[in-house]
Amino acid sequence: VGLLAFGNFFVARSYLLDQWAESIQLKLEKAAHQITMELDEKMELINLIAKAQEAPERDLLQAFLIQQLLAKKGVRFVDLQVLPQAQGQFGTQRIDANDYGSGTVDGLYTMELCGDVGFCAPITNAGALDRSLRIVKVLGESGVSPAKRLVVRINFDSLVAPIREMAQWQGSIPLLVTSSGQLLAADDKTLADRKQLGDTGDELEKRLLQEIRTKPYGTVSGRGRPPDVIMGFYKVPAINWYIVLISKGSALMAPLVRFRFYSLMGGLAAVVIVFLLVRITTRAVGRSIAEISQASARVREGDYSIVLPEDRQDEIGELSRNFNRMVEGLKQRDLIQETFGRYVDKTVAEELMKNPDALRLGGEKATVTILMSDLRDFTPLSEKLPPEEVIKLLNQYFARMIAVVERFKGIIVDFYGDSILVFFNGGGAEVDQRALDAIKCGLEMQRDLKLFNEQNRFTKTPQLVMAIGIHTGEVVVGNIGTESRAKYGIVGAAVNLTDRIQATASGGSVVISEDTYQIISKWLTVSYDFRVCLKGVSSQQKLYEVESVIE
Repeated sequence: VGLLAFGNFFVARSYLLDQWAESIQLKLEKAAHQITMELDEKMELINLIAKAQEAPERDLLQAFLIQQLLAKKGVRFVDLQVLPQAQGQFGTQRIDANDYGSGTVDGLYTMELCGDVGFCAPITNAGALDRSLRIVKVLGESGVSPAKRLVVRINFDSLVAPIREMAQWQGSIPLLVTSSGQLLAADDKTLADRKQLGDTGDELEKRLLQEIRTKPYGTVSGRGRPPDVIMGFYKVPAINWYIVLISKGSALMAPLVRFRFYSLMGGLAAVVIVFLLVRITTRAVGRSIAEISQASARVREGDYSIVLPEDRQDEIGELSRNFNRMVEGLKQRDLIQETFGRYVDKTVAEELMKNPDALRLGGEKATVTILMSDLRDFTPLSEKLPPEEVIKLLNQYFARMIAVVERFKGIIVDFYGDSILVFFNGGGAEVDQRALDAIKCGLEMQRDLKLFNEQNRFTKTPQLVMAIGIHTGEVVVGNIGTESRAKYGIVGAAVNLTDRIQATASGGSVVISEDTYQIISKWLTVSYDFRVCLKGVSSQQKLYEVESVIE
């Protein structure tokens, strides 16, 4: 019986080593997947920022995407700068990325900038805290638009958190290394001060580096039976990094050694019972892994409705919970892509992200304040200028006006030639507060246009004159169009009345309706009031030219 139990020890030993290899691959794959997800959600937005470089409204769209990127967990810093053009004219010479990407960030990372995204390695010891990963991308190098440099810094500790969680598993030591063996992260004090695997001449570490250069994952065992050290590794798909887990054979095989002792003392019965229990346990784990694998296949085909049970408190339960979070992230990503395809205004897109049901066609009645601006005598002016100069002037004008509207949380409905239609609604504020915001916005637009004209005076650019009309009334707010293409906007008689009021305003003035004035008259200083007959309105309308807002 003793000899049979001793023989079973060798059988169980090999079996346990195989099971350890499978378990460690699962843990390493899970950690690599978590790091990949952390990076992918940020890289999605970085790529969208790059694509937006060629869009007509790239500045507005890129600003919105940068705000989305800054809101992501672990993102410390985002900077987008226009790069200086070679020979003073865009497109005359291809930009060499090495001219802009060299250097350090906080003394922690260096980067060789290239056309695509690059990743730098830390230059401090692997145990250092509070580090950043610096990502640099050059945008607009094709020559269609001015080249820009996008710099993103991500908290390094937030990326390696899944690796540090493995440190408590069977006394193992987790590491993060590059394909060349450079140590990026290590919790063990003996390894934290080292720079490179294999620099001490350790043969097992050298074998590990050879395996890393040829395989995406695997294990390497040391000498002895059981081996004194076992190393497992797994490549992070998103980048050229590898997660390494080092385990002592004695700690790994300690349960089996005790099992051998008790088997020799207790006899064949104990050996059989333990062996059966191991088999039952591994089969349960195998079934759970199979379920997760089948669920992954369904998600790959675009089915996001699957939800795995999260009642287990072991590693399988943790994997199920992370899988469900991954599916929610994929649903969120697809929703972002659909939203950007249908909406332009940043405020609208953010609101729809919080409430996906708002994507349905239709609308609801609401009392809003409407602002319409128009450039006076711009049509004759445009006939005197070359078309490219007209477009350039309009783009500069719209950029400044849009910035003012966004500052007062207005929603831009559309652009009609040189006119802008905006409405102020929602945001948790009452109608009178939003009406006051609209008037402040109109006055600020006029002030900003004066500054714009002053700046253009030295370049002999034609001076622009703008008139603004504001009215408060009931409209229908919602999605207008078809399921394939829709626009978020407003419709109703109040929109037409605002256009009529704007037509009565003189250049440089802000004229409001009686309805708007009655709501917020105590906060306004008006230059004068007057009565006019408006097209489509039966009675005379009393209008007011606003001079200032009383703070």
